[in-house]
Amino acid sequence: MKVSSALQSQVLSRYVLKDILFQLGRINWEYKYNIHDLEYEFWTTGVWVKQAGTIISYDAIAEYWREAAISQTEQLPVEKVRGGWLVSSIQDHSKNYFVYFNQGKGWQCECMKHRCWRNRIPNELPQLYKALNNKIFCHHTAAAYLFEKEKLR
Repeated sequence: MKVSSALQSQVLSRYVLKDILFQLGRINWEYKYNIHDLEYEFWTTGVWVKQAGTIISYDAIAEYWREAAISQTEQLPVEKVRGGWLVSSIQDHSKNYFVYFNQGKGWQCECMKHRCWRNRIPNELPQLYKALNNKIFCHHTAAAYLFEKEKLR
């Protein structure tokens, strides 16, 4: 499979790979290799990690990103504004991203991560897109969603 370097760096860095391998209990590779030795390829069934001798499923990758988005929302102030929400950046709380809900497209955000994923994942990694329930998200959209959900309680 051909996956662009831009999408690879967004979805599956070596650090993300290491985290997923640890979550899955696949740590034997660490006795012989370090994180910088990890080599991987995108296959139709998942991501082959040569040093670990295993395939990480797209479902496991999707679950990792769901958990990461939710865990990052705790740090993000959210403000309801006309037509959507303003969600602060993790790195710079003076910078806000506009998040809104579109009936046809779902949750949308103006951040680079969301734009990259929205433009590339459905075309370049349709298996991951399916594992994500055909929904693209980022930590800003997760924060806005959880903010609204909490308001409805």
